[in-house]
Amino acid sequence: MSDKDTITDAQEAFKAASEAEADNRKAWIDDLRFARLGEQWPAEVKRQREREGRPCLTINKMPAFIRQVVNDARQNKPSIKVHPADSGADPEVAEIYNGLIRNIEYSSNADVAYDTATECAVSGGWGYIRVKLDYAYDDTFDMDISIERVANPLSVYGDPNSMSADSSDWNDAFVVDKLTKEQFKAEHGEKSQVDWDDTSWEGVSSSWKDDNTVMVAEWWHRETVEKTILQLSDGRVIEKGELEKQKTDDPMFAVAVEQGVVKVLNQRATKSCKVTQRIMTGAEILKTTVWPGKFIPIIPVYGDEF
Repeated sequence: MSDKDTITDAQEAFKAASEAEADNRKAWIDDLRFARLGEQWPAEVKRQREREGRPCLTINKMPAFIRQVVNDARQNKPSIKVHPADSGADPEVAEIYNGLIRNIEYSSNADVAYDTATECAVSGGWGYIRVKLDYAYDDTFDMDISIERVANPLSVYGDPNSMSADSSDWNDAFVVDKLTKEQFKAEHGEKSQVDWDDTSWEGVSSSWKDDNTVMVAEWWHRETVEKTILQLSDGRVIEKGELEKQKTDDPMFAVAVEQGVVKVLNQRATKSCKVTQRIMTGAEILKTTVWPGKFIPIIPVYGDEF
């Protein structure tokens, strides 16, 4: 698929998501203004009272109730727990995973992400948590997993066809940011091939670009792919392509396969999911990255859902 076709697909997916969420987003802003900013007078009544010189007193009781719910959540923080699923699982391995996850939560200050998502869900209706990968240090190729907060839930557009509470069935998602011309050049200028006034912008919706700003989006897309898995005589089940990679990386394993010590007992075709992240504008794709997982790493936290 060409970049032009990919951009068209992204624009259509974003349009569907933004139209599906339009009413909820307006309600989210109204709820936040009512609960946090104390804007509780109807606009028409407020204007009339101001014309008459009458006061518009507001005694905002909402923050106290919000803090009560949020503080309860802070005292009973959610945690990720790994359990051995069956008799073939090893409790010691599960405990190792628990230790790794606790280290990820501690090093990425995950409590802030959980608290922010909870507060947004209580105040406006929903919040989000993100999982990210980044290099551990400036001079290494090792990557760390981190759990990060989403300060502005309105920057995320989920899959409008989702029925799952944990986003495990999302096939599309967008994380958007509006940048000025100067900000865009500073952050993405070396990656951009399309000029600000290029004809490629013709026909692009105004939600992607106006006279002063351009929207840069992370487009997360998940698609179904077929692969072949192999059952080896040493008990392992690996992907066919992974077998060749292991033979290259481990000479002893390659010798074991060649001499028949490790044999392929069975193979079958199966379906899996491939997740791709594209950093893009409405006119071009700036960067493409394949995510090492089968789910889009953005988790919604819903308040009240119906």
